[in-house]
Amino acid sequence: MTPRAPLPPASPNSAATAGTPATPVRTVAVSAAPCAILTRPDGQAQTLARALHAEGIDTLEFPLLHIAAQADPEALAALDAALASLSSYALAVFVSPNAVMHALARLTYLQPANGDGTTNADEVRGVGEAGARWPQTLPVAVVGPGSAQALADAGIASPGHRVIVPPGGPDARFDSEALLEELDLPALAGRRVLLVRGDGGRELLADTLRANGAQLDIVSAYTRRAPSPDAAAWAALEARLASHDGAERCAWVLTSSEAVRHLATLLAARYGTRDGVHTPGTPQVLAQILAAPCFTSHTRIADAARSAGFDRITQCAPGDDNLLAALKTWADPIQVKHDDR
Repeated sequence: MTPRAPLPPASPNSAATAGTPATPVRTVAVSAAPCAILTRPDGQAQTLARALHAEGIDTLEFPLLHIAAQADPEALAALDAALASLSSYALAVFVSPNAVMHALARLTYLQPANGDGTTNADEVRGVGEAGARWPQTLPVAVVGPGSAQALADAGIASPGHRVIVPPGGPDARFDSEALLEELDLPALAGRRVLLVRGDGGRELLADTLRANGAQLDIVSAYTRRAPSPDAAAWAALEARLASHDGAERCAWVLTSSEAVRHLATLLAARYGTRDGVHTPGTPQVLAQILAAPCFTSHTRIADAARSAGFDRITQCAPGDDNLLAALKTWADPIQVKHDDR
């Protein structure tokens, strides 16, 4: 597909989270251009958005998860204790880029580079110097390339550090199952393993490591919350999808099964059920929302989308490059039709 003229950069857009003030989204001009609805947490969709804009695809941010650094004193104490004894572990496992970034930010906070006991602002964000603090003898295992890149950005990468990640390729799977296939589980029997994640999550990694005799420490480096979109966020979404051919010109980008389940809860609360019973006084746009195509990168996410009522689901290979390619293929005929008008 021939690249289109880039669209102007999108202004910041957010959904209000519980306990935080609502931040208005940008006003979305309803146009004939294709639009990708990005559902990643605030601040985590910019790279994909820029790539889409470069292809002439508009974006609308509709975050379905809110990520924040761990603040619970007990959870922080456990995280700090683990980070203070990294050399005692045989393996550290990070379940996501968020786990990497928030744990390494805490590590740089606890071990400031400045001799006067202070910490630089970039170190608090876990940028740059974490690799110097991470024991070279401690291998790191991650579920996918996003987490591996977050490690590399912090200075933890080959050849100075051993990073275990499932292999890429056309049949790549970046999930707990694929990572477990890469681990030497018998060698971990009787040895300490650190598992870094957010609050909750799947138990497959933990259960399998324990079943193979690992002495497992699980720590939480961040929290996930379900945001409540504000009135401006709903108005922007509804304006896009309720316009002429809106469901054909908009596509959901769904990258978390937890986020999809939250979306289903939000839709049920706002519009009622799919069989035509709608909440009184609300725009009846549920049909347009569910008619829009969805793009996902994992079977679990596709299954969650199907359960939520979506039926035009495209599952592509993991990674933003593959999402971008799939969205370009979808957008091309829409852009051609728009250009011909």
